[in-house]
Amino acid sequence: MKRLTIGWNGTSAALQAIRQMLEQYGHATGDEAVDLWIEDGSLPLPSDIDEAPCIRLRLGVGAATEYGLPALQLRAYDRQRRLHGVLEIADEPTGNGERQRKQVTNALVDWVALQVSEFSRDPAYVPTSTTANDWPEQSLLGLDALAFMHRFNCTTNPALMHEAQVPVMERVQASLHAFAERPALNIDGYAVSYRDLHRRAAAIQQRLHLLLEAFEAPAVVGVCLDKSIELYASMLAVLGSGAVYLPLGPDQPAQRHQLMLETAGARLLLDAGEHPLRERFTALDVSSIEPCTVGNPPLPMRQRPCLDAPCMVLYTSGTTGQPKGVLLSQGNLAHFTAWCGACMKLNEHARVLQFSPLSFDSSLIDIVPALTAGAELIIPNEAQRRDPEQLLTLLRRQCVTHAFLPPALLSILPLHQPLGLTQLLTGGDVCEPHVIERLAGQCQFHNLYGPTEATVLVTHRTFTPDDSNRNIGRPIANSQVLILDEHLQPVDEQVMGELYLVGPGVSLGYLNAQVQTTSAFVDLPLPGGQSLRAYRSGDLAQWSADGILLGGRQDDQVKIRGFRVEPREIEECLRNSRLYRQVAVAIDRDDRICAFVAQPDHGSTLEALKQHARQWLPDYMQPNAWAELPALPCSDNGKVDRQALLAQPLRLTIADRRRVAHTPLQARLANLWGVLLGLDGAELSVDDSFFDLGGHSILLSALLLRVREQFGRSFALSHFIEAPTLRTLATLMEDGELPDASSSQAVRDAQREWSIKMLPAACAGDPRKVIVTGANSFVGVHIVQALLAGGATQVACLVRERPGQCATARFTQALRDYQLEHLDLSRVQVFAADISQARLGLEENAYVALAHGFGVLVHNAAQVNHVMDYASLTRDNVDPVFECLRLCETHSKKILNFVSTLSASSSVDTQGHVLEAPACASLPLFIKNGYNLSKWVAERMLGRAVEQGAWVNIHRPGNISFNSRNGVCQPHKNRLMLMLKGSLQLGLLPQLHLNFDLMPVDFLARFIAFHSAGFNADSCVFNLHNPQPLSWEQYLDAFSRAGYRFERVSVTQWQQALRAVSPDNALFGVLGFYLDRLDKDIGDTTRILHDNVRRGVQNMGEQYPEKDQALLDKGCNYLKTIGFL
Repeated sequence: MKRLTIGWNGTSAALQAIRQMLEQYGHATGDEAVDLWIEDGSLPLPSDIDEAPCIRLRLGVGAATEYGLPALQLRAYDRQRRLHGVLEIADEPTGNGERQRKQVTNALVDWVALQVSEFSRDPAYVPTSTTANDWPEQSLLGLDALAFMHRFNCTTNPALMHEAQVPVMERVQASLHAFAERPALNIDGYAVSYRDLHRRAAAIQQRLHLLLEAFEAPAVVGVCLDKSIELYASMLAVLGSGAVYLPLGPDQPAQRHQLMLETAGARLLLDAGEHPLRERFTALDVSSIEPCTVGNPPLPMRQRPCLDAPCMVLYTSGTTGQPKGVLLSQGNLAHFTAWCGACMKLNEHARVLQFSPLSFDSSLIDIVPALTAGAELIIPNEAQRRDPEQLLTLLRRQCVTHAFLPPALLSILPLHQPLGLTQLLTGGDVCEPHVIERLAGQCQFHNLYGPTEATVLVTHRTFTPDDSNRNIGRPIANSQVLILDEHLQPVDEQVMGELYLVGPGVSLGYLNAQVQTTSAFVDLPLPGGQSLRAYRSGDLAQWSADGILLGGRQDDQVKIRGFRVEPREIEECLRNSRLYRQVAVAIDRDDRICAFVAQPDHGSTLEALKQHARQWLPDYMQPNAWAELPALPCSDNGKVDRQALLAQPLRLTIADRRRVAHTPLQARLANLWGVLLGLDGAELSVDDSFFDLGGHSILLSALLLRVREQFGRSFALSHFIEAPTLRTLATLMEDGELPDASSSQAVRDAQREWSIKMLPAACAGDPRKVIVTGANSFVGVHIVQALLAGGATQVACLVRERPGQCATARFTQALRDYQLEHLDLSRVQVFAADISQARLGLEENAYVALAHGFGVLVHNAAQVNHVMDYASLTRDNVDPVFECLRLCETHSKKILNFVSTLSASSSVDTQGHVLEAPACASLPLFIKNGYNLSKWVAERMLGRAVEQGAWVNIHRPGNISFNSRNGVCQPHKNRLMLMLKGSLQLGLLPQLHLNFDLMPVDFLARFIAFHSAGFNADSCVFNLHNPQPLSWEQYLDAFSRAGYRFERVSVTQWQQALRAVSPDNALFGVLGFYLDRLDKDIGDTTRILHDNVRRGVQNMGEQYPEKDQALLDKGCNYLKTIGFL
């Protein structure tokens, strides 16, 4: 095959993908002596190119399919525009344009690569002629535009848009006449007819007209009144006058009113004659105005307003705490009203609860659609609003049919009897699961999503009893939702991104706040040079088959211990326990995760909820403080008041106080722990685990430094980690005999009795059908890739779900993170699993499916943490081994491939060589930390299983490094990489004399995949380091070549510098491993035997990867590209 020089002409992402693939195949890019041109139609073909052949790619676009996306056909022409290839594209059932764009691009890349391959073998190659259909044709930029499409956004409703051309007040005027005799308001049991409301509004409007003549239109009019006929009449009078209505809550402080009135430029204030600011404005006491007494006077507007004219200002504090005035247009209000009336089936017989204060946008849901339909507004008094029992009585006594009630109120309503509603609306926060279960079967239960900036709502979902409480449904008529990543590019299904809202509900912007308006109301650039006005919500969400699933907020995310933490994700996890009816999570000023709960269900306890959190949340997401309250506080709009929660007294998480410090040294150390952990040192038990109290790697480094500062000495980290208690630390400081360490527990666990009936060899499953645990990890996704490349017919990927992220989404995200999006997933199925649970946490039907027929299980999942103690890791690293064995011996016999670590090695020969043999009774040779002990225990258990007839391979990786093809790695989780980065930040690196291990992850994965389908009891252990020579100095040379400047110093000099590093240094979190010694970690690999692996590599037809300059440079370049270095 000839290596071609290819010229490129075009700007589409698809053409760039083709280029990258062909360059990987060895073809060159150039504009001289070009063998072949490839162009995508986005740019004119240069006139000065030579007579080289050309592939001209185009996209045929047909009508929309049943999935909401256009039918597609790819076409390839030669230089003379003769068609020589057509590729039909299958419909995308998810209706996600970004997913279809990626799939079409992958198909296009393979298709073009095949044509180029034929041409490189035979320059005279002429494809068989073909014909295309009659669909219109575009450049490949059409694929970029396809990404912004989604079936949920097919919302065009011309009839509703036509109805929304009529201003709201024209429709209200019609209702006032048509339903004059019917009740319009019921205020605390007192009925007001449409005629009475009409006359009152007309009288106020007549007085208002006289005042408005002095001001330039449209004037902003503030209205501050308690709920009364005067309030609703004033609202209609202001809107009917063509002025801008600004509602002010009577319970809000005067200073806030002043800020709102002044920033809005208000000139008029309607009140009951007692507002403290009325002297500063032209004020009108509407309580003293008598209603008109003759006929049905009109509510005349100065002129019919245009749809983009402002009509209302609603103030929202949003996430900044500063009130921002959102300016709504006539068109915004008209479209919202038309949609609500149609969806909620409003008519003159409806009885609508007017619950929300008028200063909140949710009041529009209650009032405007009801009055245009001739319905009756039922207005509760304050006692009824705040007492669930009284409110429930009101709903039933007044036969209320429609109500908007916030989730916080619904969570405490007595739900043992039906509410009697036909239409229940909620929104603004997530509902508790039990509320959805109880109410979705009683009535039409509508979940509305939308900020004030999008006129109250932009998506809608009618809940079903088993719905997710995060499902906000689909965009309403004529509206669209885009979910974009940080680069403003659309996301795939089940991938979290930020919500951008588009459509007739997007407001005019913020009043007199141009900077804020510009940052939130954006013109999104679309492929082809167009732009789209959208509101950037700051909310995170993902597409799902049933609707849009809401995550948390972009600005709620905080970094804790280097991890990005989303409070709503923790909240959702706690809520899913169903232990408490009300749950909220907030982050305090000290970056502590604070959990608040109220109203336990069926005798639930806070301890049970903590256990649920420990089971489902990683350690860095565990709440540090808890508070159980009678009820969660709410703001006036019914949402949980998180600032009020943070003012509550909290109970910090501390273990049972069994034995407090009883020696002076223990007491001093307890005080030090108290300072570091934010706890009362006097109450700490000497047997509390440092990590159970909230300790982590960063605080461990701080502890090492503080001990050195205050006591003038240090301690052996490896011994402390075995039993990380005050008792251990004090003993280490005194050089006394260590307490019974966790290694004793590990020895006991390794000898634990268990019974699994082994299947005979005749029951062996299909070795081409493979189960992979931890398939979304760095190693896991590469194993999946290698299995597919090796011919696996089915790969079952077991992935643990996280709150707000399903298993498939986590696997898809891992493919993106590690640049493996091109994988053919037709042979892959993702299963939600939790390996720490019985049957690996699989649903029963999933477990049965995997038990039958599959022949291989690769157990790669583990909690990799080098500072946690053994007891903390057994649930994830030891107990699941039993479940994996059980699955391997159920229905079909499977080969279990256990991914261990070289650090768990325990067998040596008389010359000190580390043997490639099953784990012996001796503890691990290297650091006896919790992680290494957990892997050693698992190996010991599996060795006994082999003796009883199980088929088990043990794979012991060493230092897993970057992908040899593209340099991809996970440096933030690699202790050595953190040491390297921190040392580069210091400008100092230690001189070490060792052969440095470097095992490319793709080679490791290929080895495991290749050998996973075979078992030989005499050679079933594989020491998977890379024995090719590479000195530490040669490794550092790669970073010198990459432009980094540092000094190579002695280990002693380097360690001296480590004592001054700050928490900002990347090394700080792993300081304990390097501060006094390089500990007993694996460094030099020359003494590790590897005959089994060497033969295995030969059987693969491969060689160990050379640790050459090209390999090292790829890793350095990737680290620079992602900003790690």
